Amino acid sequence: MNYALRSNDIRQANEKLVLSLVFQNKLISQSQVVQITGLKAPTVFRIFAKLEEAGFIHPCTTEQLPDGPVESDRKGRRPSYYCAEHSSGYAVGVDFSSIGVSVILVDFGNRVIHQNSSEFSDSPDRGTTLALIESMISHALSETKVDKSALLGICIAAPGVVDTESGVILEYARIDGLSGYSLRDHFEEIFEAPVYVHNNASVIASGAYYYGAARVEDSLLAVLVRFGVGAGLVSHGEIFLNGTNTALEVGRTAVCSSSIEDVVGNQSTLETVVAESPLLRRLQEHYPVSSWTEVDEQLTSSQVNEVLEAERLTFAMSVRNLFHIFHPDAILLISRYALLSEFLADAARKALPEVRVLSMVYDPVQACYGATDIVFQRFFRVTPTQTPRS
Repeated sequence: MNYALRSNDIRQANEKLVLSLVFQNKLISQSQVVQITGLKAPTVFRIFAKLEEAGFIHPCTTEQLPDGPVESDRKGRRPSYYCAEHSSGYAVGVDFSSIGVSVILVDFGNRVIHQNSSEFSDSPDRGTTLALIESMISHALSETKVDKSALLGICIAAPGVVDTESGVILEYARIDGLSGYSLRDHFEEIFEAPVYVHNNASVIASGAYYYGAARVEDSLLAVLVRFGVGAGLVSHGEIFLNGTNTALEVGRTAVCSSSIEDVVGNQSTLETVVAESPLLRRLQEHYPVSSWTEVDEQLTSSQVNEVLEAERLTFAMSVRNLFHIFHPDAILLISRYALLSEFLADAARKALPEVRVLSMVYDPVQACYGATDIVFQRFFRVTPTQTPRS
């Protein structure tokens, strides 16, 4: 499709392109931007001047350069380097579930300047959950003296089935009243900033893809096992969404069905077999453990694998099926407990010996960091009518 581009569209697109390069690098010169983008030198000079005047970038001294000699340009002059102005914008990342809420605030240098986590004392309802998220974001802004007008956006990593377009939680049974509610509308009204809502498994996958163990891969499939089973796919920098703007919903995948009625009724699904609670119940049939924390402390991998052999095979089969559907370069298995994460990864490695399989213990702050990255991605995004050119 051809789009009629206005000169203003082109200018805005080029400015976003240049600003994103300064943001992504500790420091960068105008000549480097010319080489990377193919934009003409006068265009780049004008954009740098405009961004500096707007307060997004500032000149950097040579002491801030990495170790090594300072290269000269073609005329023998030392290039001028620029850095992002850290105070020019901020992003909030939120991760929540029925367990609790975590919040971080990062500046335009992508540095975490505030982080906090809080657990619910009882099973929360929608009102309790929203109030805690609002309170923690407000506290982050107050503690850092950041005005909400400086927010580039807020991204919320949410559990359940999420419509990323509307910001509505389509379904999440563990927080009463949350299903069918738009987190985007609620928090945009309060903080007067763009709000993005995404499934937390996808947010974690995005964070690992850009900053974590999978940053060298072109595509990553992440599977998150907590009270349910969620998954996210990142391919060539983009989070996969299906036709209804939701992420991968693998928890209801039918497994071990003995009849068509069993399949239709969702009587036996991946999350009824491999989530934290059913796995713990199976272990309790053999060992006196009351929680996964005690499993981590008291049992060995061989003991867990022996008891959960059938569940391990079920999970291995499911992951293998997902691999053959999406063909990711790497697979990341995530849970809240080290022994459970390694149990899941071991099953995947045996089912897919040719694939790089990673495991990690769920870190809500890292999930929040993946959320703030989505804010910056949206901020720098060029719309179809803003294709950069020189």
